[in-house]
Amino acid sequence: MRIRHLIAAVPVALLVLTGCSDGGDSDPKDTKNDAGETTITAEAGADAQETAVSVMCAQVVAYLDATQQQAESTGQPFDRDAKGAEFLDMLKANGGTVVAAYNQQAVAAGEPTLDPATATWEDVPSEARELIEQSVQSGISGSC
Repeated sequence: MRIRHLIAAVPVALLVLTGCSDGGDSDPKDTKNDAGETTITAEAGADAQETAVSVMCAQVVAYLDATQQQAESTGQPFDRDAKGAEFLDMLKANGGTVVAAYNQQAVAAGEPTLDPATATWEDVPSEARELIEQSVQSGISGSC
């Protein structure tokens, strides 16, 4: 599996991750409490965020595992941390994928979008960047 293939697969998880950049409260749902009163919870948003982190983490694990197998089959050394850092650096350098995913969520939420011609990784809200970094780090450690 090549990095460009993984980066092509990442937008699905990024859509959910960047859509949860408000801390997971973007998708509240109505529930009834013991008194029969309707309350609003953030469970759905939190669940979507956890799912997105898990999906992206699993994609990173799959990439790293495939890369490790390729390296071992050719007798090459393999450093999981270095390959994971390389993937994250590539994602940051090619911020268009992250920006596009963020913009799709922003449009759906009626929020301002980033200029895809000029926006970079640093322009994406920090909460979304942190979730992406968390996903990649979890994938590196294999603790999805």
